Amino acid sequence: MMAQPRQRASRTVRDDATPTLVAAEDLLAQLEESLARLASAREDAEREPLLAQARESLAKLRGALGESGDLSALSAFLQRDAEHHKAALARELHDQLGGILTPAKMDLAWLRMRLGSEAQYAERMARLDALIDQAIDLKRRIIEKLRPSLLDHLGLAAALRWYVEEECGKAGIEPHLEVDARLGRLPAEIEIACFRLAQEAVDNTVQHARASHLDLTAERVATGLHMTISDDGAGIADVEAARRISRGLAGMHHRVRSLGGAIDVHSPSGTGTRIEISIPLDTPAANT
Repeated sequence: MMAQPRQRASRTVRDDATPTLVAAEDLLAQLEESLARLASAREDAEREPLLAQARESLAKLRGALGESGDLSALSAFLQRDAEHHKAALARELHDQLGGILTPAKMDLAWLRMRLGSEAQYAERMARLDALIDQAIDLKRRIIEKLRPSLLDHLGLAAALRWYVEEECGKAGIEPHLEVDARLGRLPAEIEIACFRLAQEAVDNTVQHARASHLDLTAERVATGLHMTISDDGAGIADVEAARRISRGLAGMHHRVRSLGGAIDVHSPSGTGTRIEISIPLDTPAANT
């Protein structure tokens, strides 16, 4: 019986959907097509060029797969390094700016006690007080973006709830969250990765989707952690093209792969976007 060439499935964006692995998939299809033609060849003269083509495709495939492994390891290292620097910068901003703004607020209070009754000073001090408050709030928001304190102190569930409700509230989007009570505390690398994945998905909805509702679920399942983020926005016209040109989507795929997980992005144009993420909890990363 003649071997059948491999059928190329229609693609949704999965965890292996990086340019290198898409190239590997194409090479695999070429290899299987060559093998199918080789199996049907009747003469040695036909077989030789087909065999050479199959060997060439196999060599390229090995190279592509080796490259993908290197890229995945490099991506994991860069992500850990970036999170380390973000946490260090957040601590420095908290300490240094806190050491500037808190005394400024106290000194202003001292001045208001002594000069606040004089009209020529009261308006300016009120404006200065408001500016200091704005600076304190800006410091808090920057620090929370760099390294959410809720994540470190209360865990993933609390951090997800805070971020989704705050960002959706500012954008006028109605959020709906279902976070498994059994989620508990997870290893730090898993918690920050899951938070960053949700953060990227929520930011995409807020900035681009023109959505009115956002749903997020996070639960423990037999295989680990499963998280779904969906909206009712405009969707993505071409998911595969977006995967190649969007740093956000590419970063999500690399982050999930570094944890041995899987990600599916479903986005029929005009019907919203649904992102499903599965992270195993029995890997070395999950046990650190």
